[in-house]
Order: sequence, then C-alpha cells, then structure tokens
Amino acid sequence: MKELVIQRAVLDYLELYSRTHNIYFFRAGVGNVQTMQGRRFKTGKAGCPDIIALVPDKKTGMGKFLGLEVKTKTGRQSASQKIAQAEIEAAGGEYHLVRSLGDIKAILK
Repeated sequence: MKELVIQRAVLDYLELYSRTHNIYFFRAGVGNVQTMQGRRFKTGKAGCPDIIALVPDKKTGMGKFLGLEVKTKTGRQSASQKIAQAEIEAAGGEYHLVRSLGDIKAILK
C-alpha cells in the first residue's frame, strides 16, 4: 500500500474520530511554494511529521502533542525525521510511526 493511501485513511479516520472526541489535527506539509507573483518560499521544518494532533491526555486531562509520521510497512525515517522525533520527545510530546489504520486506532485508545 502506498504511503499516500495510508495517510488519506488516517486523516479520514481522524476526521470521523474528531466528531465525537476533542482532538485537533492537521496535515503538516513541508516543501516549497510558489506564489502567483513567482516568488518561492519554504514551508514547515525539515523532518516535521506528516500529521500533527493534539489530544486529551487521559491521565492529566491536559492536551498531548502527537507527531504522526506515516510510512509503508517497509518505509524508513530520514535523518531529519529521526532528529524531529528526538526533539518532539525531548519536549514532552509523542512521536509515532503509523503504518496502518490499526496503528492510529491503537494510539488513540
């Protein structure tokens, strides 16, 4: 299964899940954008996870940051993604590799 298919399924699931649970999420794209005037600028930060979510922590009731990196079964993290993972975890957030819809369901349990 292609990474884009997995990512679309995860985003669709989060959309449905958000209708009955207090979560905030978005797809975090990293890349270059060209304006209508022809200028180019970079968006995001290298290694940023594909999806960012904020969910209630069941223990504390506070918001919990989730960085969700979507990969195929054989997909591997880049060096910048490994750095992003370390930075997110050092700051108290969670970072997850999501390889299937079952993975996101388990994370949100």
